[in-house]
Amino acid sequence: MKPVYINHHHEVLIETYLNTVYDTIQSVVREKDKRDDFMDVVDVILEYHNNYGNDRDAGNYRDFLMIIPLNISMMVTGFLAGYEDSSNASMIRVHRELLGQFALRVIEDISKIETVDD
Repeated sequence: MKPVYINHHHEVLIETYLNTVYDTIQSVVREKDKRDDFMDVVDVILEYHNNYGNDRDAGNYRDFLMIIPLNISMMVTGFLAGYEDSSNASMIRVHRELLGQFALRVIEDISKIETVDD
């Protein structure tokens, strides 16, 4: 599923973030069924993002911008914590920390996106 973007800058930030997450999960998680489960949850988050504001009076602009990075980063943290075992603990912790730091940078960059017309 392709996310809805507000502008090109938003698209670049979100696509870069998602591709980094996808590449990391692809390289770290060996079992295809677990990667498929991960992508199923990503699809739910993207669907929520794309439909934000539907069936409501009006969605909050800032909330909309943060749906993907906040929800995906929390999902990644939980997923990797659940995937961690004694044989992969150090590798998983490194990836979890790196993705967490990257998510914080993306969130900071997204928070700087300004509206042209309210």
